[in-house]
Amino acid sequence: MQNSATLFFSRNSDLRIPGEFEQQEAIVFGCGQLVRHYPQTFVDFVTLSHERVRLYGIISPGLERLARILLATSGLPADAVSFIPRQTSSMWVRDFSPIGALNRNGERIFLSFNQEHMRNRDDIGATELFESQFHGDFRKVELNLEGGNLLSNGAGLLLSSKTIPMQNQLRGDHNRIAEILDREAGGAQWAAVSPLQGERTGHIDLMATFLSPRLLIVGESDPADHPGNAGILNSMAGSIHGLETAAGKIQVERIPMPFSGDTHFRSYCNVLFANGLLIVPTYPNINPRLDQEVLARFAALLPDWHVVGLDCEEISKKGGSLHCMTMNLPQDLSVIARSRSGIDGTSVQAKETLPL
Repeated sequence: MQNSATLFFSRNSDLRIPGEFEQQEAIVFGCGQLVRHYPQTFVDFVTLSHERVRLYGIISPGLERLARILLATSGLPADAVSFIPRQTSSMWVRDFSPIGALNRNGERIFLSFNQEHMRNRDDIGATELFESQFHGDFRKVELNLEGGNLLSNGAGLLLSSKTIPMQNQLRGDHNRIAEILDREAGGAQWAAVSPLQGERTGHIDLMATFLSPRLLIVGESDPADHPGNAGILNSMAGSIHGLETAAGKIQVERIPMPFSGDTHFRSYCNVLFANGLLIVPTYPNINPRLDQEVLARFAALLPDWHVVGLDCEEISKKGGSLHCMTMNLPQDLSVIARSRSGIDGTSVQAKETLPL
C-alpha cells in the first residue's frame, strides 16, 4: 500500500510539474527513425506500452505507411499508435517538446522553453504540433532548456545538471535562474549537479530518476569503468540524500550504471513510466546478468508496478534511450473532475495526493 502526501505548490507559482510516476494521459514518442532504422525496437516498445497509455507517434509523412505495416505484421491493433505526421530531425522528443504541468485546478499547462540555437528549426516547431493536437494552455518560459535536463519529484523539487546555468549565462546568475524556475515551473527548490564526463548531452535523465516524491534513483558508476563519473554520481547522491522538501526528506537509492567505456553512453536511469508500467532500458549484448539485477532492483523498489526491460543497445548509439525518445503528457485532472460531475452539476474534485 502506497502512502500519500498533499500536493505541493510553490508560493510563487500557480502550477507544478508532476512526477512522471503520476497518472499519464498519453505518451508522445519519436518513431520515424525507429521505424526506418530500428523496427524491432519500435514494435517491442508499442507492444509493451500501448495497453497502458495512449501513444502518439511523431513520424515523417513518408514513413507512416511502413509504420502501419509493422503494426499489422506484428499482430498489433491499427489504433495502437495515433500517428502525427511531422518532419523532425531527431527522435529525441523529450528534448524539444513542451513540458506538461498542472495548475491548482488540475488543468494541464504546457511549458515551452527556449531552444533557439539548441535545436534544429524542425524540432523547435514541436510546440505548434502540441498546440494543434492536445488541449491545454501554453506558456513561454524564457530559459534555454531541453526536456531531458529537468526532473521533478512532483512536489516542488526540480533537478538538472549544471549545463542549464552555462546555457543561460546571458539570462542571469544561478539565483535568477532559480527564480524563473520557481515562478514559471513551480520549482520552489532547484538542485543543479555536475554533468557526466564523456556524455555529450549533459542531461540529468541519464544520471537519475524519481520513483516517488521522496525516492530518487541515482546511477552508480564503477570506478574502474570511469573514476570521474563515479565521483560525480557519488557526490550527487550524497548531496541530495536527506534533502528536506515539501514531501519530506529525499531518500536516494543507487542503481549500477552499465559499461560506457566505448564510443557511446548507456544508462538504466533513462526509464519510461506508463501508468503502473515501468520500462527500463537494457543492454543484453553488454551485460545481461546486470540487466536482470537492475530489473529486480526496480521491481523491489516499486512492488505495485510491472517492471519490464527493453533492449536499447542500438538506439543508445544515437545518444539517448527510452526517456529521451518519449514525452509524458500528465493527466488533466480537471477533465476527470468534470467527468465525475453529479447530476446536479457539482464537480467531484480529484484528490490532491501523491504516492510516496
